[in-house]
Amino acid sequence: MMRYLNHGRPPRGRLLVAFLTATLTLLWAATAHSHGSDSDGDKGSIRAVLDPIPPALSQLRVQLRKTLAPQLLVANPTDKSLTIHDEAGRPFLRIGPEHTEGDLGAAAFHRTNTLMAPGAIPAEASEDPRWAVVEATPNWGWFDLRLRTEVVDLPHKVIDAGERSPVGQWSIPVRLGDTESLISGHFEYVPAPAGIAQAKVVDIGALKGQALIRAMPGSDRPGLFLSYRGDSSLVLMGEQDEPFLRFSSQGVEANRHSPTWANVAPAGAPSFLDNQAGAEARWAKVSDGQSYGWIEPRAAYADRVENPKRPGVVKRWQIPIRIGDSSSRIEGLTEWLPVESIAGK
Repeated sequence: MMRYLNHGRPPRGRLLVAFLTATLTLLWAATAHSHGSDSDGDKGSIRAVLDPIPPALSQLRVQLRKTLAPQLLVANPTDKSLTIHDEAGRPFLRIGPEHTEGDLGAAAFHRTNTLMAPGAIPAEASEDPRWAVVEATPNWGWFDLRLRTEVVDLPHKVIDAGERSPVGQWSIPVRLGDTESLISGHFEYVPAPAGIAQAKVVDIGALKGQALIRAMPGSDRPGLFLSYRGDSSLVLMGEQDEPFLRFSSQGVEANRHSPTWANVAPAGAPSFLDNQAGAEARWAKVSDGQSYGWIEPRAAYADRVENPKRPGVVKRWQIPIRIGDSSSRIEGLTEWLPVESIAGK
C-alpha cells in the first residue's frame, strides 16, 4: 500500500534545505579558480554537461544545476509517470503524473537525496521496495552519483592542450509511460580561467534609502543580496518582465510561475510551476525576513573576452522593480578582471 511522508517531503528534507542555505554564501564567495571545480583549480576543472533531451522526453523540463554537487531537476507535466532507474536497473523514483514517489527501500533514493559522502550509504544497502509519496507535485531534484566528477579520468594531454574538451559520458536510464529512454550528457574539461567576470551594482534607483543591495561575485553565476526596509511592497521583475521576487514586511516570496525563478531556485526551495493557463503570479515564501540572496543570470557573462589580459566592462544590466505603484530599476555592470600570474613569487 502506498505510504505518504509528512508534509510530502523526505525525512531529511529540512536538514538539506538548512544546509544549502547556510552554505550558499560560501559558494558565492568561492575564488575564480574554483568555478564549481572538482579538480585542481590551477589545472582547470571538470563539469557535467546535459546533452539535448531525446524526442521521447521532449515534454519534460530537465535542468542540470551545480550547487554543492551536480543536481538534476525534472518537471513532468505529462499524464505519464517518469521512472528513474539506478545503476543496477532498479527503479527508485517515479515522477508524475500527479506527484513524486520514492522507493524508500532503494539505496539509490537515499544516496541521491543527500550531500554526504557517497560511501556513507552503500550501494548494496537496498531493501524490499517501499514506495512513498515524497513530493506533492510532479517535480523532483536529486544528486545523482553518476554525474559526480571526482572519479572522471583527466588525461595529461588534455590538461597540456589547455582547451575545452569532452572527457567522458554519463547516462541515466528512464521510462516515460511504456517508453524506455535516457537522460544523458558528457563530462567536459574546462581550463583554468584567465580571469573572472565580476558583477557590480551601480545604481539602485528609487530604492535609495530603503534597501541595501550588493553583488556576491566569485563564480560564473553571480548573485545579488537585497535587504529591504521600505514600507510598500517591493517586486523585482524577471528576465521576461514577469514578477520574480516580492519583498514586504511579511518576508520574501518567489513567484512559482516565473521562468527566472525556474532557472535560479536553489535546491529545496518551492519549485517552478508551469503557467500554461496564463494565471497570475503564484507566490511562495522563501524567507521570513526582509533579506534574500539569489543567483542573478542577468549579471552573468559567459561570452568571449577580446583581450583577457586587460580589465574592463563587458556588460551592463538592469532589473526592473516596482515599489507599490511606482516603477524604477536596479542598474549594474559586469567587469572582466584578469587573474594575475603568481608564478615565480
